[in-house]
Amino acid sequence: MVVARAPLRVSLAGGGTDLPSYADRFGGVVISLAIDRYVGVTAFPRSFGGGVRMCWEDVEQVDHAEELRHRFARAALLDTGTLRNIQVASCADAPSGSGLGGSGAFTVALLHALLHQDGPDPQELAERAAAIEMRDLGRPVGKHDHYMAALGGLRLLRIGKDRSVRPESLPIDDRFESYVRERLLLFFTGVNRDAGQVLSGQDRLTRRGNVGTLRGLQSIHALAAEMLVAVTTGRVDEVGPLLDAHWQAKRELSEGISNDRTETLYKVGREAGADGGKLLGAGGGGFLLLSSGPGRTDEIRAAMAEQNAQELPFGPDTTGSQVVGLSI
Repeated sequence: MVVARAPLRVSLAGGGTDLPSYADRFGGVVISLAIDRYVGVTAFPRSFGGGVRMCWEDVEQVDHAEELRHRFARAALLDTGTLRNIQVASCADAPSGSGLGGSGAFTVALLHALLHQDGPDPQELAERAAAIEMRDLGRPVGKHDHYMAALGGLRLLRIGKDRSVRPESLPIDDRFESYVRERLLLFFTGVNRDAGQVLSGQDRLTRRGNVGTLRGLQSIHALAAEMLVAVTTGRVDEVGPLLDAHWQAKRELSEGISNDRTETLYKVGREAGADGGKLLGAGGGGFLLLSSGPGRTDEIRAAMAEQNAQELPFGPDTTGSQVVGLSI
């Protein structure tokens, strides 16, 4: 049996510019941090009766992989030719559809478990997982989540017009790590959503050349260069305001990016001492990332607790997807 885990991620700048509808024309760039919160997958290579058992938020027992309702598991099993006689279980540190790259992390972890004997290269693992989501499932997403789940760390991802990805590892010095652990805060809005559905609106508008959407994405693209300087030179006090600028641009990309709950939480967080922040992932719900001003974390946590917004503590992950096999 095989156990694999892949990290979730927090996008700091450039999110959305990795989508093909934008990157195919302009290229894209994303700065992202893998965090020490994970999606875990166990693959047991036998099943009584020879079928497929999949345990997630639901439990499925089917004769053949193609019958699974869990579309990511179905696609990964079909891609690797694992059609019958297997049991798969998954668990995670955060709810699905919450903006932390969970579907990408799940797909990377499951592929890593299924292919562990081949010793896949992390970048090959990321590409294969991305192809499953983008090609096989037809979702309007980019490769950001898959690369962060496979590689981990603090990364600059450069996306070419040909959809190639050049990942660059960025150093995590003591000052930035302290900032992440002490001043970056994650709060769950309580709203789950399907990233593909949220992104479909942005994707359509981008392909149509909508002026507002393209202007917003180009602003987000430009902010990535400023964020790169901030995180690599120890200018951590600039991160929060850059997150805020990103959020203001992101809110204008399409309808459904924000909602009343998110707007309320962001306002409460800012009033309590946050110097910036943004909703993670596609938008529409999920986790809100807040950057605390120096010495204001207790006030922010108290204010968010009054709003029943649960916190998810985190730090950096530097390992990426990991796998271990056990004899049975």
